[in-house]
Amino acid sequence: MVALAASKMVPLHPPTVDTLISQALAALGGEKTIAGIDDITYHSPNVYHSRSLMQSYNMDKADTAVAISGSQNVSFSYSSGQLTQRIDRTFKPSEYWYWASARLDEFDYSLVVRGGKDGFACYVRGNNQIWLPANLTSGYVDAALAEFLVLQGNVFSPKLLLEMKSHHGTKAIEVLINGIKTPAVYDPVLEITIIFDASSHLPHIIRTEANHMIYGPSTNDLYLSQYKAIEGIKFPHTFQTVYNSTTQKLDATLEEFIVEEITINPKFPKNYFNGLSEGEGFFPKEAPKRTEGLSHAHILEFSSNMLWSGPGSGISNNPVDSIKHKTSFPFVIEFEDHVIVGDAPPQWTKQVIEWIDKNIGKPIKYLWPTHHHRDHSGGAAEYVEIGAKLIVPEIAASYWSSIPGAELITFNETHPYIHSDSKHQAWFIWEEQATHSIDWSYAFITDKCPTNKSGIAVIEADAWHPGMPDANNDRWEMREWLGQLDKDGLPESAYVLPTHGQIRQVSELIEHTDYVYAPKSIGDWKNGGALCKA
Repeated sequence: MVALAASKMVPLHPPTVDTLISQALAALGGEKTIAGIDDITYHSPNVYHSRSLMQSYNMDKADTAVAISGSQNVSFSYSSGQLTQRIDRTFKPSEYWYWASARLDEFDYSLVVRGGKDGFACYVRGNNQIWLPANLTSGYVDAALAEFLVLQGNVFSPKLLLEMKSHHGTKAIEVLINGIKTPAVYDPVLEITIIFDASSHLPHIIRTEANHMIYGPSTNDLYLSQYKAIEGIKFPHTFQTVYNSTTQKLDATLEEFIVEEITINPKFPKNYFNGLSEGEGFFPKEAPKRTEGLSHAHILEFSSNMLWSGPGSGISNNPVDSIKHKTSFPFVIEFEDHVIVGDAPPQWTKQVIEWIDKNIGKPIKYLWPTHHHRDHSGGAAEYVEIGAKLIVPEIAASYWSSIPGAELITFNETHPYIHSDSKHQAWFIWEEQATHSIDWSYAFITDKCPTNKSGIAVIEADAWHPGMPDANNDRWEMREWLGQLDKDGLPESAYVLPTHGQIRQVSELIEHTDYVYAPKSIGDWKNGGALCKA
């Protein structure tokens, strides 16, 4: 009993980084065996799925599908001493995306990624951009995306543990996973954390961290499971990418695939890991490099949603005709002593702020994001930094509160937000189960005391793309919005100012949908709510 009591008083020292890595390598099959991998291919012939968080209906779920079905081979070569990876992937995009690609052709591309100062990332076949023809080879990507793809390649590499072991500064840490303390090692060179299963010592989660433009500090986790031994080495066969936020309840699965076969040390064709010849594709060859102002969270969202075409405005000079439909444009609603900006596409935020200062010269007191999709709201934090308050539906209050310093003006279905001065009035309208996204809203703008001759402008995003081909418009959403306009009493003579498309009257929307819409006057708007009282 004395000996037992004494043993309980001896403090247990946490395992060292060498111990954790050695235990994991032994559990996987041994350091020497893993080091013997010169080349490898993971085959996933049947299961590849992905989902979107930035284009979701709800704000805290990845409920919009990107790839509804697909297959892929992921290959690595270790002969150069730098990350060398090739992804051959096919997938079918979900019907959500036909606003950008009416045909919704299957994606079929090959992407080569190489690390180091002479590295690159290059689509050697096909592309990953929803608005481009699927058979068009886009070639090299910009330095920022290349750097992110190298990071992702390292995350998936089966020899990641060996690389982390060789780096100075790798340290043992403890992380909380759903309240459970779990052993892990962090590599400051790669900026990657490996979290281990405490019982088996096998790698369970490969983590990278990012600062999301809305969610704040976040983690991008690759979950590894279903380990099986191949030639004496244990490999995971089920892979899930899960995105988490430290400020909100968020546990969103963005990607999953199942590996059915692994080929160790295959013989690859001679130029299998080469890029294209110089001059081919949209961009010149660029070495991977972190770009100031572009977070990994931003790159992850836009690239995994088939929307990345380079930093800023992207490849807007490309001759492909459909490219002109990809950009979101903000609106400026001018009042006597201030302005309200509608939407905050991240690639335009700085330019819009500068343009307003130079051409209007009034402070930006408010930002109204039409909805939470990041191509419309990713720059919101920059407006908050300059003192703008956010005009948002009540249902989205907790979401927007994630932005440090955010002040909110909220509205709901029965109490719209009305903003006015001596000349104009603007109404911000939301309804339960809104079209397009749960927090989607539109704006109604007219004179302070309107008559039937007064102009009416309605600002909306994504419900209708006037001027674009019918095949790129969603008649379900168009009719849903018309039902809301009908209930709200909007005159059909009102002009719609869309974030995508051209200015058109509501009467044209009615014509396109064959909606039966009773004639209305300004007095019908919200039962006379816009009229001045006698």
